[in-house]
Amino acid sequence: MPLTRGQALVDRLRLWMRRGWARVSRAAWPTATTAIACGLSYWVGQHIVGHPYPFFAPVAAWASLGYTSDRSVRKVAETGIGVSIGVWLGDLFGHTFGSGPWQVAVIVFIAVLVARFVGSGAPLATHAGTQAVVLVGLPIGVLSPALGGGFGRWSDALIGAAVATLIAAIIPNNPTRRTRSAAHHATRELAETLTLISTALASGNENDHDTAMTRARSTQASLDDWSSVCTAALNATKINASARTYRRHIVELDKQRVLIDRAIRSTRVIARRAKATTPSEGSEQVADLLLQTAHATRALADAMALGKDPAVAREYLRDAAHLAAPGLLGEKEWQAQALILVLRSAIVDLLEAAGASEQEARDALAAIS
Repeated sequence: MPLTRGQALVDRLRLWMRRGWARVSRAAWPTATTAIACGLSYWVGQHIVGHPYPFFAPVAAWASLGYTSDRSVRKVAETGIGVSIGVWLGDLFGHTFGSGPWQVAVIVFIAVLVARFVGSGAPLATHAGTQAVVLVGLPIGVLSPALGGGFGRWSDALIGAAVATLIAAIIPNNPTRRTRSAAHHATRELAETLTLISTALASGNENDHDTAMTRARSTQASLDDWSSVCTAALNATKINASARTYRRHIVELDKQRVLIDRAIRSTRVIARRAKATTPSEGSEQVADLLLQTAHATRALADAMALGKDPAVAREYLRDAAHLAAPGLLGEKEWQAQALILVLRSAIVDLLEAAGASEQEARDALAAIS
């Protein structure tokens, strides 16, 4: 059934809300542990060290851990050191030269170069410069010993950095959960896009085609998320001993990501060409084939989420590959034939992502003649 403009707007709003909820779900646990680290570092600074307002302890903890799951011990420690260097230099410089435009310019230059000398990590230099600016930009009265000045700020930052590093080291790190979740989300996005293109081809409605095009373009966000999660997970397996056992599975998910990316690129081409395709008996057959491929892709996404062998998805995709025969449509259905030719490429990529070899995936395709 064709979508009205209002229904298309509601569909886009639901898509936005679903993506927002997915981001919240991924950030909830890391943010909770960061919040605990911030509170703990403040408590240590106030009750153990005896500073009345250990403001920079939670600042350092937050900067080091953030809200993402990319928490290699090395990265967290580097960020904490960067914050501490910036606070120490800013405290020293502010007491000596006061606050002002030239002081801010000079302390940024000094803090970044010192941080670059200490280590090669980009977060180290970034946070050193940021915290130095904060300290120099504060009124000199705020830096008084009564409020934790006189290098008390520096020790607070060290406390926050130490607590953050401890949290990163002791919290169990199973990077496959995050990677599987990202893989499932991106692959489901592909399935939904194929479904929307099928609906648009069957109805011939312009709003349906616009909705499918919008969905096809927006898949890049989930792919980028999958890529960043894979990179972070692979980095974690190099440093964190508890994550090292998951490396083989993460490498496999990263290979699947490349194949799903290629399938999505082909799907975007199909979405663009489908809008210019004249409704016909051939386009209805393509719509059915797209729907069958979408069904198989959902099965693949579910298998990825559970870390299981996608045997069911392989069988569904083989069935779709057997039906992807553009020659059966006849010469007059050249537009539908062009769509199937592009879809064949996506089906091969999906079959490989489901565990078939490249040769097996190609052999499953129906003959073009």
